[in-house]
Amino acid sequence: MNAAETSASGFQATQRAFAAYIRNPDGSPLPPGVDERRMGVYARLFYNNVESFLAETFNVLRAITSDAAWRALVRDFLHRHRATSPYFAQISEEFLAYLGTADDAERTATPPFALELCHYEWLRLALKLAPDAPCVFDDTPLTVDDAVVVSPLAWPLRYAYPVNRIGPEHQPDAPPAQPTHLIAWRDRRHEVRFMATSATTLRLVQLLGTDDTPRASFAALATETGAAVADLSRTGMAALNRLHEQDIVLRPSPAASAGARPHG
Repeated sequence: MNAAETSASGFQATQRAFAAYIRNPDGSPLPPGVDERRMGVYARLFYNNVESFLAETFNVLRAITSDAAWRALVRDFLHRHRATSPYFAQISEEFLAYLGTADDAERTATPPFALELCHYEWLRLALKLAPDAPCVFDDTPLTVDDAVVVSPLAWPLRYAYPVNRIGPEHQPDAPPAQPTHLIAWRDRRHEVRFMATSATTLRLVQLLGTDDTPRASFAALATETGAAVADLSRTGMAALNRLHEQDIVLRPSPAASAGARPHG
């Protein structure tokens, strides 16, 4: 190994030691030749920046977690999780990945609903940052034969736990018999909104994502449920137009009709 390679190898070793220390200052040695006081400043800044971002994004989990348990959870995340994204705004996604790891027996204890609750809380940030999509917003009521699409900025959700009701006064130990169905979306005013809904309405939204018209979706739903198509069409159109008024179900945009793929 020549001098340049030796120098590069030494620098990389110092970088690894530096990163290990700021991730886990209590369990990692100081990098050689670096002042302890300065390393303490780096470690505190690193922890405080990440912790404050996580606390803001996952504010309900923070509110129901003791200070000591929260610090231990954040420290464990910083120490053990290896992020795949370099972007600060995606730390929340990395935290979700950490919560979802299989070796949770080694992780600081979290409630059984932690992953679902954090996914629910993360959606607000995700929808806020999602790029605009080609959407047609209008207030003309839909008919059963209109071409419709589900907004790319509307996400149907199903959770085992009632994540929208969890808080300091409600922390279930086990999921209830009935799951929680929600729709999260960003409307034309760029406001992120959430709505509790039924399993039937959620299924209708899913079908609308594959069918061209409400009539086709009602026929498919009738086949699945055994209900009469006429009854589903009558109640379904009322529900559909409420979703349309809220910018969840839309008419297709010219770009989408021409074959462009909406994004969001």
